[in-house]
Order: sequence, then C-alpha cells, then structure tokens
Amino acid sequence: MTLKRKLNSVRRHPSLVKEIIQGKKWAKIEEMCKSLDEKEIDDFVSNLKNASPYRIDTGSKTKLNRLCYVEDWQNHEIRETLVELQKFNPEGFIHRKDWEWAIGLIAMKRFDKLNKSSAAIGVGSGTEPIPFYLANKISHVYATDLYEDDESWKKAAPIEFLRNPKKYAPFPYREEALTVLRMDGSNLNFPDETFDIAFSFSSIEHFGGKNHSGALKSMREIERVLKPGGIAVIATEYIINGKKHPEFFNKKTIHSDLIDKLEKLKPVEPLDLRITTNTLDTVIDHFTIDANWDDMDEEYKKTHPLILLKIRNILFTSIMIVFQKQA
Repeated sequence: MTLKRKLNSVRRHPSLVKEIIQGKKWAKIEEMCKSLDEKEIDDFVSNLKNASPYRIDTGSKTKLNRLCYVEDWQNHEIRETLVELQKFNPEGFIHRKDWEWAIGLIAMKRFDKLNKSSAAIGVGSGTEPIPFYLANKISHVYATDLYEDDESWKKAAPIEFLRNPKKYAPFPYREEALTVLRMDGSNLNFPDETFDIAFSFSSIEHFGGKNHSGALKSMREIERVLKPGGIAVIATEYIINGKKHPEFFNKKTIHSDLIDKLEKLKPVEPLDLRITTNTLDTVIDHFTIDANWDDMDEEYKKTHPLILLKIRNILFTSIMIVFQKQA
C-alpha cells in the first residue's frame, strides 16, 4: 500500500490511529477501513431514506437541473429521447450516461435550439452519440476533446475518432455538419458569441486544478463562446453524502466553485439536489462495476442499474445543470 493510500485511509477514519500505534499490519487496517466505509455508506442511505423519503411522478414533465433517478427510465419524455438516440434498451439496462444525454437533448428541445440556424460545441465529447444526433438537427456541430494516440485516452477519446468519426457513428448522419477537433476544453479556439449550444457530459470535473479551477476555466470559456440566449448543457459528478473530492462536486462546491463564479451563465431553474428513495436502493461499487461495465454479464446488467456509485466512503451520481447566457 502506498503512503498516500495509507494517509487517505486514516483521514477517512481517524479511529484507526489506535490500530496503527498498536502496530497492526496494514493489510488488516485496510480491511477495517473498508468495513467502516461500507458501514458509513449504509448508515447514510438508511438515515436519508427514513428522514427524507422522496418519490416522483414519472408521468409528469421532467425537471432539468437535478440528479439522476432510477425512475427516469419510466418517464415517457426520457424514454422517447433514448429511443431517438438508439440508447433505449428493452432488456432494461440502465446507465447514467444515457440519462445525461437524454436530459441534455430534452433541454435543447425545450429552449428551441434544435433548428437549422443553430451551431453547437461539445467539450470533452469523446466518441459520444450527441454530436452525430445534432449533425442531423442543426446547422453545424463541433466535437472537441484531447484526442490522443495514448493508452489513457484510447477508450474515451481515441485519435482515430479525430480522423474517422464515421466509424463510430451509431446511425447515419450529415457528415458535412460535424467537425471533430483536438482542443483543450479550458481554451476553446473560437471567437466570442459563436454558438447557440454548448454541451459537456461528465468531463469538466476531470480538468484539474485546486478547488475545481479547471472546471471553472472551461465553464468560463463556454460562457464566452455562447451567444446571449444560448444554453450550456452540463453534466458532472455529484457527491450526495457531502464528502470532499478533488474532482467531483458536492452540495457546497457545486455553488461555491462553479455556479456562483460565473458571470453571465445562469441556471435555467433551481437545482434540485434530492435523490429518490428508490434510487438509494441501487448503490453499486464504482471500481468493480463502472470501470468494467462493458465487460459485465448481460444478466447482471439487467438487475444492477448503474446510477448511484460508491468509491470507498463517497456516494455519487450524475447531476445535470442547464445554463442560459444572459445578455
């Protein structure tokens, strides 16, 4: 075990200092730490379900600025959008990335941006289906990412996508309406007020810096290149049990490090940071499931929605924030 990992274990559970002083083996301490992490998560979920039960009407118009719920796959508007994206799975597979894309498109529709006069930019787009979808709906879409011939980017943003996006297209699209560019999300090489739509799905939190400064820098660039009245559709990771994290946001930092520091980008509706009671029953482990989702058994996927994940004593999911640029 590395020194950093040892220190993280002690920070999460200071009570373990006693075991360290007594000279217990690190393997045993790590086992104890894992057990304490699991108990902390279980206690948090149980207390939240009892103290603040929350349920939604799946037949009502969906909110935009909120967390991902397991019930969303029963919402007619979301299901229809997933069908359009060819991401609705009748077998019952539920994945939060599909939700991010669906809510993003619903927001674009509500603000009447899906028309032939609109232009869009994707920040950290990877090989996602949204640019292909938008190429059939709007004037032009630019997909940007750090497309590299590097092992760490091979799956999320392969350099081959930069050269041949058509290979990754989930459906036919207007090839002349899509441009793929290698570009840093914190330095968008476009003039001010160029775009009607900007979108980013679970990317900005990975842009580095202290107090989410990389994410903020990217959002300020998005703010700059959007036209007045344009919308920014932003999904990111949100910690529901309030823990601190260098990348993911929590109830405090989503405002203090991001929303409150933007000048002209304003949320189109208040953030609803509640999570449904049913969703609290879907907790799965990030390391064993999320990172290996594509290789998981199909039967397992049917019964394990990938929505609410845990990393040690951190419990997180996706949050959508739709902004509109003020004049």
